Amino acid sequence: MTAAKEVTPNDGVGSSRNTPLDAPATPKTSIGMKLQSLWIKSGLKSRQLKSMFKYFSLVSSMITLTWLRGAWPPVIALALYQYEPFEIAFPTLGYLSAIASVLSLSFLPRARFVEGMIFNIAGVAIGLGVALLSCFCAVQARLATSDSTIQPNIGPSGAHQAVEYNSSASAVAAVFLFFNILAANALRFSRPQFQVPIILYSIYANIAGTFAPTFASMIAVYIFVRQLTTAFLSGFAIAIVCHFVIFPSSSRDVVQTDVKAYFALLQKVLNAEREYLESMESADTLHETIDDDGKTTSRFQKASGGLKSSIAALSALHAKLQTTVPYAKREFAYGHISAKDIGNLFGKLRQIYLPVLGLSSVADIFQRLVKGRNWKSAYDGSNENSTVQAEVEEWNEIMRALHDPFEHAIRGISGGLEHVSYCLKYAKPVKSEKNDVERGLATARPGDAEYLQHLEEVSAKFWDRRAEALKVWCMQKNVPFLDYNPETKESVDMRLTRMFSGDHSRQQLFLILYMEFLLHATAEAVIDLVRDADRMVADGTMTRRRFLFPGRRRLKKWLKGAFKIEDSNNEHAIDSYEEAIYTVSLGDAFKKRKNPEHLPPSNTFERLGQVMLKIVSVFRSNEVAFGFRVACATMSIAIVAFLQATQAFFIEQRLVWAMIMVAISMTMTSGSGIFGFAGRGFGTLVAMCSSLAIWYIAGGRGYPAGVLILVWCVIFVILYFLLNYPRFTPVCMITMVTHCLILGYELQVNKVGIEAQTLSGQVYYPIYLLGPYRLATVVGGCTVAFVWTYFPYPLTAGNTLRRQLGQTLYLLSNYYSVVHHSTQARLDSTGGNPDDKTSPNALLSRERNRLLGKLLAMQTQLRTHLSFVPLEFSFGGKFPTKEYKALVESVDSLRDYISLHSYATRDYMHDPHGANTQWLEDLNKILAQTGGASHEITKLLILLSSSLLDGQPLPPYLSPPSNFTLAKFLSEIDPEILSAKHFLEPGYASFAVAQIAGKLINDDLCNLLQHVKNLVGEIDFSFHVTSTASTSATRLLTGEDREKVD
Repeated sequence: MTAAKEVTPNDGVGSSRNTPLDAPATPKTSIGMKLQSLWIKSGLKSRQLKSMFKYFSLVSSMITLTWLRGAWPPVIALALYQYEPFEIAFPTLGYLSAIASVLSLSFLPRARFVEGMIFNIAGVAIGLGVALLSCFCAVQARLATSDSTIQPNIGPSGAHQAVEYNSSASAVAAVFLFFNILAANALRFSRPQFQVPIILYSIYANIAGTFAPTFASMIAVYIFVRQLTTAFLSGFAIAIVCHFVIFPSSSRDVVQTDVKAYFALLQKVLNAEREYLESMESADTLHETIDDDGKTTSRFQKASGGLKSSIAALSALHAKLQTTVPYAKREFAYGHISAKDIGNLFGKLRQIYLPVLGLSSVADIFQRLVKGRNWKSAYDGSNENSTVQAEVEEWNEIMRALHDPFEHAIRGISGGLEHVSYCLKYAKPVKSEKNDVERGLATARPGDAEYLQHLEEVSAKFWDRRAEALKVWCMQKNVPFLDYNPETKESVDMRLTRMFSGDHSRQQLFLILYMEFLLHATAEAVIDLVRDADRMVADGTMTRRRFLFPGRRRLKKWLKGAFKIEDSNNEHAIDSYEEAIYTVSLGDAFKKRKNPEHLPPSNTFERLGQVMLKIVSVFRSNEVAFGFRVACATMSIAIVAFLQATQAFFIEQRLVWAMIMVAISMTMTSGSGIFGFAGRGFGTLVAMCSSLAIWYIAGGRGYPAGVLILVWCVIFVILYFLLNYPRFTPVCMITMVTHCLILGYELQVNKVGIEAQTLSGQVYYPIYLLGPYRLATVVGGCTVAFVWTYFPYPLTAGNTLRRQLGQTLYLLSNYYSVVHHSTQARLDSTGGNPDDKTSPNALLSRERNRLLGKLLAMQTQLRTHLSFVPLEFSFGGKFPTKEYKALVESVDSLRDYISLHSYATRDYMHDPHGANTQWLEDLNKILAQTGGASHEITKLLILLSSSLLDGQPLPPYLSPPSNFTLAKFLSEIDPEILSAKHFLEPGYASFAVAQIAGKLINDDLCNLLQHVKNLVGEIDFSFHVTSTASTSATRLLTGEDREKVD
């Protein structure tokens, strides 16, 4: 093995390090040399730093403006309470305006804010009707059972309330509150897009429900409900004004920012891919050393880790765009790009994402080779490893041959992404210097009109140079390489054909073609994007702004889908940590099941009976079970308001906020419940401390100006964490709400006076007592919610993870089935024109994209629930975290390779360069005869999905589909079809990519089956006879050892 050359970063300053005589001996130079030394030690290069800077700085300006917009609503609401008409309108309920303004999430982009505000207002309107009904029934119960004269008293809203306790009114109000909370939270579980509206509805219902038994007449009810509703609507109005006036932002701005970040991440992934391939050029790439942290690692592992982290970030951003693009398309706007252009842009990005995803999987492929072929043994110096050492050296030589073509292609792709940014006005083009031509820089630059032609030349040159690595491979195998000539069809030495039949040689060849094909496909996809961007510049789309309105069909589609279980992005929902950021619909086929106890209805009576069965089945659903838990938890505190001995105590100590904390804190799993419990407690503690600090910094006497300025500053800081770390949204929201409660109450007392405040029945507390009491109330409510998460049986994150893995496998089986039918349609020529929206090819493509988006969203959910598992209390044995982690990774890998297989087979029918040959037609005929892939994979995935969902063992003797090598099968049918003389044929590279993807799919299926088998077990019908003379057992029916399942 030759020693590896030391690679030194060279960014224009490295040479000065070796010429210290030219540097003046000044402190400035010394600092510069130290900075240069730190730069070299960091291992970063200028292009890496530039890419990282782009990625982290693209959203900084937008986030800052969002902070400013989001910090104003609660401050304005608190300031309005100092206005006398506002004080008269809301004697003691003014703080609800500030809370409603916070929960309105005014920092969201326009489409999501408007949609959320519509549902918020609808929720309050429904709450108004339900509150009037419950209060009316409570008042009627009081009037029907009370014999004494009602003695009115001023209540907390300024309305007259009864002094006497009435058990009938309390019982009626309690029943209404219980079923109200149950129905609301059942809807919250089944329709996660209504999280915020239902939480606001729950706050409204809790306040109205606990005060309902105290009202003496409907006049008092009208006054109370009017003030309560107006307080909520005032908060909404403040949020609406702030959203549209203070630095307004649209969903289009979010998409634009995400697309710019997408371009930066694409460049980062391609640079990481280039550095990974460069690491494979070195002879000691697998040589392990100890780094500065004391960990044993190699250059290969470092490059592989960087590539995997980059593609993971790109996949996360792609999944986010999948959910934000529909909001941008349905938005009213004044700009350049229409909704159709936004959809086309995301479609082009998807076409870039798939080959880049496949190209990044090279790290996984070589990792499997390192493990399977035991490449690390090449460094132990034994003669037995000479074959492995020679194989490593072969790959080193191949990667050096690929270096220059890949370097130029990646540079051209990066330039194409910059060109698109300039055309779409995402960035300003760099001004070209006048003397570029004189300096010999006549090449087109990004932003130039002729850059498309330059990029096409770069792609064509790379495609023409793809034979260089194949020549190196042929030289290693000691066989001649003849460039393919479609006119003469020269033959190749039969030695090459015989040698090619070996698995190892075929793997090497296919991997070379794999990398070349995917990088060229990436370049072609970028060229398509550049062509589309130039078209928008040429037709005047980017030259003038205009009003853009969503079509009637799009609005109608949104209205229909608003009440369905749909894919949505809950990035900043109140309990976004619980929903794992994304909500995924599995489709109707997942829930529809034939009833084995009933035939389909044949008459009207049977159809009515079927409707009744559906209604009854709702009450045993998981949604109603969750709503029942929340209702029981709420009533655990609300019962204090409905008993004679404690009703006054409930009102005096403001225990209604403990009930509200239950509505906010109840989660679907105990792991997220623990996280939420700790987070909300910590957020309330921080809010209490900062409220005390604000109050006393402002003079300790409640000077409104000083308090409001400091509140704005604190909320501004809180929004930083909320926008940058969406997982901590509940903590940030409860912190802002607690500030409004504590400081709003004290400002209210300063305005109306202690005497007026205590007329409501609530005891006055100075701020140094109110803060701890508020903390105790929040912690008490969160504790009750935490207890009911475990009682009567725990809803664990592990259970949710298992069920969601089963759902993901169901989606994966559906996805593979669609891919299978797409491939078969291409081979049979029955797909029609892909440009025709009604053709089978177009419909299958739309379904593939939809399912891929769902699978990417499910990936985020699975990893989020996996992170909550360590937070749970484990009763019995430990949770098999390693098995589930490996299972999640296998599912992710399987999804990627199925996508790659689908992408590669699109070139079976037509060469992208339009050079179809007789060879390609012959290949398609043979592939059509084989029937393509089988449905065995779909059946296996469905079995694994059902087993995980139900927790049932797998059937006996279940095995993955056989490793069907299509290349070997084709060689047996026609020995010349895959011979070396066809290396440069159109479609040969795509065939190689499909074969590699198929092999990796089979490997991942084997791993997936084994992991599921380890979790749920396998039914065993083998028979054992135990000898009475010894402890040994004799197996009568032999077979593999299987886990015993009772």
